[in-house]
Amino acid sequence: MTYRVRLARAADAQLLGAVERAAAARFAEIGLARIAQGRPTSTAEYLEAAAAGRLWVVEAETGEDAGAVVGVAIADRLDGEGYLAEVAVHPAHAGHRLAARMIAAVETWAAGLGCRTLSLTTFREVPWNRRYYERLGFEVLDEAAAGPELQAIRDKERARGVDANGPRVCMVKRIGKGS
Repeated sequence: MTYRVRLARAADAQLLGAVERAAAARFAEIGLARIAQGRPTSTAEYLEAAAAGRLWVVEAETGEDAGAVVGVAIADRLDGEGYLAEVAVHPAHAGHRLAARMIAAVETWAAGLGCRTLSLTTFREVPWNRRYYERLGFEVLDEAAAGPELQAIRDKERARGVDANGPRVCMVKRIGKGS
């Protein structure tokens, strides 16, 4: 099976919640049912990100799922730098480095805007979170060293009760001219 990463189109927005929900189901396997049942990004948020050129998808090119959207990544700008807001791959398509390919597309986007770093927030102890991002070159960032907009993201996560599911961490990777 082959895949391609591309910028999302408005028509993709209706498909992406199912991808996020399927990917989130893995959290139930490790006792984080609340995360698994959480609200995916809204269609309106997908449409906004697509219109702004900050939404990528992975599309299966061959195989029985040819033409299907099987992954999603959302980026933004925080504190003048790149921010990876979401990355999800349908579990039926795991193991093909699709998340890494989408993250690379986000890095290219951010570097093209002159960003020197790409940040994200994730669970510290979930095996496919912090350790995965470390393998991709991200490092834990002391939250006190985060910019005000990244700190605001963490405040929103705490207010929504995300931290009740396990410790969270900010991470950053040097990209573009900052790498």
